[in-house]
Amino acid sequence: MKKILIISFGEHTGLSIKAQLKDILGDKFEIINLSVDDSFDYCLYTDLVIFSSEEVRDICLLTVDKEFDFIVLKRVIRHECIDEILKIRENKDVLVVNDTEESCKEVINQLKKQGIDHVKYYQYYPGISEYKETDVAITPGESHLVPNGIKRVIDISARRMDVTSLIEVLMKLNCIEEYGSLVSSYFYRDMINISKKYINMYQETNRLKEILTNILDNQKNGIIYTDIENRVFVLNEEAINLLNISRQDIIGKDIYTIFKELKEDIISINNREVLVSKEKIKSNNFYSGNMIVLNEVKHIHKIDDELRKKERSKENYARYTFDDMVGDSKSVTKSIDLAKKVAKTNSTVLIQGETGTGKEVLAQAIHNESERKDYPFIAINFAAIPENLIESELFGYEEGAFTGAKKGGKIGLFKKAHKGTIFLDEIGDASLYLQSRLLRVLQEREITPVGSTETIPIDIRVIAATNKELFEEVKLKNFREDLYYRLNVMPIYSIPLRNRKEDIKLLLKYYLSKVTKNNDLSSFFTEDAIRLLEDYNWPGNIRELVNVVEYVSTIKEIGIKIDINDLPKYIVELINKNGNKDIFEAKLSLEQDLDEKELWVLRKIYKYEGIGRRTLSIISYEEGYDIGEGRIRSIMKKLRLYGYIDINKGLKGTKILKKGIERVNL
Repeated sequence: MKKILIISFGEHTGLSIKAQLKDILGDKFEIINLSVDDSFDYCLYTDLVIFSSEEVRDICLLTVDKEFDFIVLKRVIRHECIDEILKIRENKDVLVVNDTEESCKEVINQLKKQGIDHVKYYQYYPGISEYKETDVAITPGESHLVPNGIKRVIDISARRMDVTSLIEVLMKLNCIEEYGSLVSSYFYRDMINISKKYINMYQETNRLKEILTNILDNQKNGIIYTDIENRVFVLNEEAINLLNISRQDIIGKDIYTIFKELKEDIISINNREVLVSKEKIKSNNFYSGNMIVLNEVKHIHKIDDELRKKERSKENYARYTFDDMVGDSKSVTKSIDLAKKVAKTNSTVLIQGETGTGKEVLAQAIHNESERKDYPFIAINFAAIPENLIESELFGYEEGAFTGAKKGGKIGLFKKAHKGTIFLDEIGDASLYLQSRLLRVLQEREITPVGSTETIPIDIRVIAATNKELFEEVKLKNFREDLYYRLNVMPIYSIPLRNRKEDIKLLLKYYLSKVTKNNDLSSFFTEDAIRLLEDYNWPGNIRELVNVVEYVSTIKEIGIKIDINDLPKYIVELINKNGNKDIFEAKLSLEQDLDEKELWVLRKIYKYEGIGRRTLSIISYEEGYDIGEGRIRSIMKKLRLYGYIDINKGLKGTKILKKGIERVNL
């Protein structure tokens, strides 16, 4: 269970924040609240620390000299609690009581922004030397701090977390997809509750209408309120901007008479695409009006893109499982069984194997089968990051550690992987200096950021992978022997495709289905093409096979199967070079003599160098051969395969070769 720690000045604030989080998250998270007077050692053992204000954050960061994931809350006034303030007479002196000077200022500013500015506000907080003498005080849940002598105390309850802070909490906890919709409903539920109150009070005072308008003007969406006859009585500035209409031209009028399109869910208005949401407002089961919310679609897309970028940028999850490892051969089955047993331990794993054999898929599958599956999977490729950057990427750095260091420093990948798995890909390419630092991490299970003297304990599982034979690298003095034995606790070898050829058909079928949704090999490939692919040694392994499937899926003509001469040219050449000529030569012996139409095409290419398929097709109809473009494409491929022509891009793409000229002149 993930843990959340709330730190605030007073207990009341922390309890309020905790209650709001529980309202959304339920009991799936352990939530602890502390005050600034308590020990902060908890910070190091929680998934997220929430500070109630920037002042609280600054105190804690001075006290705790460690890195941890945190946010500073933005909090807003509870609109449902301001009725009593409206009853205070104009220009009355009022104390605003809170736990710090900063939080007093925030409450005063937020009240004024909501249009509640008919009184004179003065601050009061613990430790203030002088304050205004008055008999009325307003406090957001801190009544115990109100000084003696105050006759009237208006408690507007602790401020509520702003919706942007709620979203930030969910993103930090990696559960935005699960709880994101609850945030929206939570926010709109609050808006509807406010609406019920002020719509009912609308007829009583114009002042309340002004207050409601000010509240709405602080919202980023366009919001319109109507009565039961759809007559507009309040709308905010964003709605006015989206509709491009003045307030006086719409107040008191039927919204659907002026804007009929608002009856739809998505509309185009003033060259802007807008999402329209509608809610009926009821009070005690009495229908009292409507709320129409307008969201410009581009803003929704922007928010969605930002969320996706932030989630994607983390790259801290493993998407593959053992179900993604395709193969029925004994070697694959044995490898998967071994990896599943290894996954149940916390031991370091070393995966060795050729490029393209799926080492990272295997690493992710091990992580997802382990007890750490709910925690991060962090991958780093030693061959892809420059030598001068990789140390700071792995271990992080302190602010000012080097020229260009980011303000506030940076968290390293080892720390990000805390409680999860770190995947060290291409470990054989690590420098000897970096190998010595990695050795210490594996021995001590602690890291030291660049520019720091403090060590940070970490709880991680290490999976390393390489396409090199590490033991040979040890003999060559390219890899530390002590690090090799630290990594090689649970050795696993990924299997080259040439050693599991019985899986080739299954793999072709699997990836063909993913690319084209067609899993019928016999309707896609000729038998000769399949046999050739089974005989091929696949030096690039599964990665190469996927590339071939994508290639032939792109070039395939409707109704025509992929044959040998449609496969990538280098495959045929490698088979010939390696002496595996049986299938290829048998195919050529059957087709060496050109039929009448094929010879006709070759002669036309000889006569009209650079001629294209469409022109050839037209001429064929005129001369009685009736050859379609698809058939001409196949013929030209065959002619190129025999070495009669060369096909390149451009206006002079088709060129007859010496062998083709000799064939024409036979």
